[in-house]
Amino acid sequence: MPIANWKTQVYNVIMSLLFNNPHRVISYQVKDSEGQWRDRSKIAAPVRRLFETEAPTERTCLKTIQFVHHMLIPPRGRHVEELHIHPDAEELVVVTRGRGIAIINGKECAVAPEDVLYIPPGVEHEVRNTGEELLGLVFINVPTGTAITRLQQAIQDES
Repeated sequence: MPIANWKTQVYNVIMSLLFNNPHRVISYQVKDSEGQWRDRSKIAAPVRRLFETEAPTERTCLKTIQFVHHMLIPPRGRHVEELHIHPDAEELVVVTRGRGIAIINGKECAVAPEDVLYIPPGVEHEVRNTGEELLGLVFINVPTGTAITRLQQAIQDES
C-alpha cells in the first residue's frame, strides 16, 4: 500500500504531489489580457508546475482521481498566481491548518481547519492566506464531463 507524506516530495517551497493519475486529462485555464480562457500549460511560468511533476511510480496509482496534492501557503500568499478554472473537473480542498479566504465564483468565504471546500467544474477559484501562520490545504481533483471521456480513452489505449 503506497503511503505519502507531503514532506517526501516537495517540489517547491510550499507544494507537494502526494498521489497522481498517470493520465493527465484535466484542463487548467486562466484568462489572457483580452479576457479569453487559455490553457495554462501553454503559458511560460517562472516555476515548475504541478502538471510538470510526476509522483514516484508507487504513488502514480490513481485510477479515477486526477491528483491529490498538499500545499502550505505563507501569510498573505495565494495558492495560484491568478483566478483559474478547471472546465472538466471538480475539486475538493481540505483545510488542515491556518486561516484564509476562498474565492469561489466571485464569492469570498472564510476558511479554517477542518473545513472542506467544493469547487464545481468551470468555476473561477483561488485560496488566499489571511492569517499570520501557514495555511495548509489538501487538494483532490476529479475529472468530470469530457475529462472522463479522455480518461476512459487513455485507459483503453493502455490495454
